[in-house]
Amino acid sequence: MRRVSLLRLIAVFTWTGLSSLGGGRSAYFHDALVRRRGWIRHDEFVQDFTLSQVLPGPNFSNLAVALGYRLAGMAGGVWGLLAIVLPGALILVGAAALYLHGAFGGSTLLIRSLSAAVVGLVLVTTLRIMRGSLRGGRGIVVAAITFLAVGPLRLPTVGVVLVMAAVSLALHWAAPAPPASTQPTEKRSPGEIC
Repeated sequence: MRRVSLLRLIAVFTWTGLSSLGGGRSAYFHDALVRRRGWIRHDEFVQDFTLSQVLPGPNFSNLAVALGYRLAGMAGGVWGLLAIVLPGALILVGAAALYLHGAFGGSTLLIRSLSAAVVGLVLVTTLRIMRGSLRGGRGIVVAAITFLAVGPLRLPTVGVVLVMAAVSLALHWAAPAPPASTQPTEKRSPGEIC
């Protein structure tokens, strides 16, 4: 299963954890692992991102475990989590101590100004995930209904996700299989063995 050395994984995950901001931190993972290094494909990232969103716990930590496991097995999952969480946790403890002792006088204004940048990062992540996930009208309908149910209608998130997962599966199974003539075929050279 190991695709990436543990040392490289720890270095990349640590840097991602230290250099990423707010709710858009998944975009940093996407950039580091899919776009710049090509360690995983976009669809693999979307699968792990979806799993990290659905399971309990902090999404970014969940994503680090899923991606770490995919890239370097069990050790990758454990070290991926530590590399993401530990450096930021140490910085947060230091910043909290300084903040509580009055070292950051204008911190409220700084935090408010950064919130717009974080919203932009969340939007980038959302658009990237949409590109790989919403294929066809059924996916768009499921996403729209989920948005309306959890957002404006304020229905319980867990119930909506469970119902929409069942609806999504039913729509997938009910969809006709693509004709054999449109399915991609692999081209092999004459001497290539299956």
